[in-house]
Amino acid sequence: DIQEPNVWPSTGDCEFDKEFKETFQEGFEIRRNIARAFVRSISRALEFPELTSLFAEDEFSAMGLRKYPVRKRVNENMYSDHDDTLLRELEHVDSTITVLTTFNNPGLQMLYEGVYRDAPVSDNGFIVNIGKLVDDIIDNQLVSVKHRVKETEFDRYSITYFLGPQFDADISRSMSGAMTEAGRKYRIFGEWIKDYLGAIELFYY
Repeated sequence: DIQEPNVWPSTGDCEFDKEFKETFQEGFEIRRNIARAFVRSISRALEFPELTSLFAEDEFSAMGLRKYPVRKRVNENMYSDHDDTLLRELEHVDSTITVLTTFNNPGLQMLYEGVYRDAPVSDNGFIVNIGKLVDDIIDNQLVSVKHRVKETEFDRYSITYFLGPQFDADISRSMSGAMTEAGRKYRIFGEWIKDYLGAIELFYY
């Protein structure tokens, strides 16, 4: 069994802990269903029926509750190389399928035609994004958007959910049979994610 048990918070308030766990699990299922439906939609729209088979299992699905507290001092390493904007999360491209909730918190920006533009808040909905790895697998038929979070003057909250292919999914070839960027070094997703997770902490400050 390659799955590890979740570590749930224990506040000493049994009723709160139970409700938190149930709410989190319900939110996880909602986002997983959205991400799987997104994969199915891509598969149908691009006529890549084999795509859904890569996501038959989701051992590497993950959801996180994120808080960006107001900084007490400026981090000089967090200025953008693109336009000198002070950032809270560095510019990057996701890897797989992302389902994001920002509530009514602004700050997320996406790169379009060379300029970072404010993304609309999700409110009670969701923002769904495709990552570079999946983009390569579908022969770059969709755009994996580069994005970032700019510094805000308030505590900012968001929820991120990531849907990855199953452990033994072959990511070395695209739907047309071309070698993917990841395929130069890895054959299956499990090999790739091991190295990716070791590097992803660079984006979290």
